[in-house]
Amino acid sequence: MEILKVTGQFAWKLLLGSMFVFGGAYLIQQSVDIRFLDSTFVPLGILLYIVTVFAYAISYLGIHSNPELGVYAILGGVMIKMLVSLAIFMVFLYGFEVENKVLLGLNFFCIYLLMSCFEVIILLRNLRRKIK
Repeated sequence: MEILKVTGQFAWKLLLGSMFVFGGAYLIQQSVDIRFLDSTFVPLGILLYIVTVFAYAISYLGIHSNPELGVYAILGGVMIKMLVSLAIFMVFLYGFEVENKVLLGLNFFCIYLLMSCFEVIILLRNLRRKIK
């Protein structure tokens, strides 16, 4: 039951941070006449959010089952996230009619890297507490 509590806390933090950053990007796009968000930005963000929370849960379980091998759990979670995220990207790229493929790629990598950085920072904080 602790895994659900911790994953829920991470999910709320990630949701609030994502809404702040992506909302800011949307407001900037509306105020400036430059288009840098694709029409698939929101569904892509939601799917990557779900994948990130799932990868965090896997990594958290690995860290708390054996703290000495926690780094391998983090790497495993990041690897699973990367493969699933790239599969989602390929589905969006080739499965749907996309207006601008370069813009879709830039949006995907921005979302992916932002969520990955947030996930790894929080996991490393948990690992540091567990080792001490």
